[in-house]
Amino acid sequence: MTTTRTATARFAAAAALTLLLAGCSLGPLHQPPKAELPAAWDTETEGVGQWPDAAWWRGFGNAELDGLINEAEAGNSDLAAALARIQQVEAQTRAAGAALLPTVDLSGGASRSWTPHATARSTATGRSISGGASSMSSSYQGTLQVGYEIDLFGRNAATADAARAQLEATLYDRESLALTLRSEVAATFFQVLAARDRLRLATQTLGVAEDVLRLLERQVQLGAASDLEVAQQRSAVASQRAALPALQQAERQSLDALAVLLGRPPQGFTVRSQSLADLTLPPVTAGLPSQLLTRRPDLRQADANLRAAAADTVAARAARFPSLVLTARGGVQSASLTDMLNPAGLLYNAAGSLAAPLFEGGRLEAQEDAAAARARELEEAYRSAVLIALRDTEDALSAVANGQTQQRYAQEAQEQAGEALRIVDTRFRTGTVPFLNVLDAQRTLFQSNDAVVQATLARFNAAVGLYKALGGGWDGAVVPLPPPLREK
Repeated sequence: MTTTRTATARFAAAAALTLLLAGCSLGPLHQPPKAELPAAWDTETEGVGQWPDAAWWRGFGNAELDGLINEAEAGNSDLAAALARIQQVEAQTRAAGAALLPTVDLSGGASRSWTPHATARSTATGRSISGGASSMSSSYQGTLQVGYEIDLFGRNAATADAARAQLEATLYDRESLALTLRSEVAATFFQVLAARDRLRLATQTLGVAEDVLRLLERQVQLGAASDLEVAQQRSAVASQRAALPALQQAERQSLDALAVLLGRPPQGFTVRSQSLADLTLPPVTAGLPSQLLTRRPDLRQADANLRAAAADTVAARAARFPSLVLTARGGVQSASLTDMLNPAGLLYNAAGSLAAPLFEGGRLEAQEDAAAARARELEEAYRSAVLIALRDTEDALSAVANGQTQQRYAQEAQEQAGEALRIVDTRFRTGTVPFLNVLDAQRTLFQSNDAVVQATLARFNAAVGLYKALGGGWDGAVVPLPPPLREK
C-alpha cells in the first residue's frame, strides 16, 4: 500500500509540474510576409462589370458549355486524383491530432499450470515409488493502462497545426486545379467553335474563287481571258482548298482535347454548338488588387504552406526539449473467474517519466535548421505567387481591352475587303480592271475573314483568362472536407 501511495504522490507531482510548464511555447504566431500591392490596375476596361461569381462560365450564355463544365467536374481524372490526395492528407491530419489525446490499452489473460505426482526411489528394493498428489492451479488477470504525453513545449500541437495547414493547402490546390479545368474546358470549347467558323468562312471564300475560275474558263473559250489568268486562279483555288484540311484537323484536335478533359474517350465525341456568334461576352470588373489575396486559391495555398512550415519549425525546435509521459495502470488478478471483482485482487499504480535528449550528433539542430530554411523558402514563394497573380490579372485586363479594339478593326477590315472584292469582281466582268486585282481582293478577303475569327477567339480567351486570374469568382472559403475513406 505504501508503494502505491508513493506512486500516486509522484503522479500528482508530475501533474503539478505539467500545469506549470503547459503554457510554454517555442514558436511565434504565423504572420504572412508583407507584399507590396498597387492601389489600382494600370489597365482600365470599358463599361461597368461585376465581380465573377462561382459559376462564371454561365455568363457566356451557352447551355452546352454549362453541361460540359459540370461533366468535367464529375469525370476528370486529375480532379478525382486531387480528391484522393485530400483524403490522404485528411487521414494524416487525424493521425497527427491523435498525439494530443490519451492512449488506452486493455489486456487480459488466463493461465493454467499442472504439477505431476512426486516420485522417489526405494533404497531397499531400488524401485521408484510415487507419493503425494498432482496439483492444478489457474490464474486470471485483466489490465487497463492509460498513457498521456504532456505537450510541454508544444511539439505535438505544432505537428497537428502543420498537418491541418497542409490539409488546407491541399484543399486550395484542388480548388486551383478545378479553376484551371473549368478554364481549359471553356477555352477548348471556344477553339472548336472558332475552327468551325474559320472552316465555314474559308469554304465561302473558296466558293467565290471557284465561281471566278468557272468564269475565266468560259472567257478563255471565248477568247476574252488568257491561259495565264486561268492558271493563276486555279492556283488560288488550290491554295484555298489546301487550307481546309488544316482547319478540319484543328477542329478534330480541339474536340479530342475537350473529350479528354471531360474524362471521355475522344472517339465519337462532338458538340452541337457551331459558332462563336452563338455566345455572349459578359462584362467583368477586376476589383482591387488586394482582393486577389483572398480571391485566388493559389495564394491561399501558398499561405497555408507557409503556416505549415512555420508549425514544422516549432515542432523541430520543441523536439530538442524534454518530454513528459504520464501512465496509470489498474487491473485485477485472481485464481478464479468468480473472484475477479474481489477488492483483494485489485492492483493499480501510476508513474511519470521525463526524457530529454542529451546528445544526438547534431541531428535535432539540423532538423530545426532545415525546417527554418523551408519556411524562408516558402516566404519567398508566397511573395512570388503574389507578383504572378498581379501580372496575370494585369495581362488579362490588357488582353480584354486590346482584344476589343483588335476585333473592331478586324471586322472593319473584313467589311472593306468584302466590298472591295464585290467592286473588283464587277469591274473585271465588265473588263475595266485587270485580273490581278481580283486575285489580290480574294486573298485579302480570305485573310480578313480568318483574322476576324482569330480576333473574336482572342476576346473569348481573354475573358476566360481574366476570370482565371481573378480566382474564378471563388470567395476564399475553405472547401468542405470530403468524407474520409472507410474500409468496406
